[in-house]
Amino acid sequence: MNSAERLREASLQRRDQEKQELRQLFLDTAAELFLEQGHERFSLRQVAERAGYSPATIYHYFENKDDLLSHVIDEGYQLFKKQFIAASTSTTDPIARLIALGRAYIDFGLQHPIYYQVIFMRRSDFLMRPRSGEQQPRAVTFQVVQQAIQEAMEAGLIQQGDAETFGDAFWAWMHGLVALSISMPMFTEERVRQVHAEFGRFLIQGLQPAS
Repeated sequence: MNSAERLREASLQRRDQEKQELRQLFLDTAAELFLEQGHERFSLRQVAERAGYSPATIYHYFENKDDLLSHVIDEGYQLFKKQFIAASTSTTDPIARLIALGRAYIDFGLQHPIYYQVIFMRRSDFLMRPRSGEQQPRAVTFQVVQQAIQEAMEAGLIQQGDAETFGDAFWAWMHGLVALSISMPMFTEERVRQVHAEFGRFLIQGLQPAS
């Protein structure tokens, strides 16, 4: 590769990086605006103007506001899924896996409160839809909780019951903690983590089979 070719390649890489950074700026700005304005008042024009670009620019990246919101949710959910799946494969012990899954869920909510609100509190309907090119809805990720519960039952570590119902209770516990941290300032990160540790212990003990 000669000098001219190297310069051309470097220029293309730089432009591609700039496009990715601008796309991410639009996604981050859209998430913030959606929480402020709601779906009806939210518009691509508002997103572009707050980001400091002309409305025409954002249409190079997204067709309409639903397309933009879908990408916002995809972006946030991929972050969430990465953390959640990593937790599910971090140990072979079913109880330790449940604890790790709870921690990963809460970590995501604390670290990405805007994404969390958009995905799990404002547009949870997107969880029930498959991503483009996929057959299963996004919420299928939560099957790892049911699987961990089922394995714990089969190992005799927790009482027998309906894994789906136990999974729903587990999800409700995690979501409740994150929602408290978002809506009530007294629930600081430290307090949420302490509650997670204590309630998780009570939950696991409550599910243990009677001796």
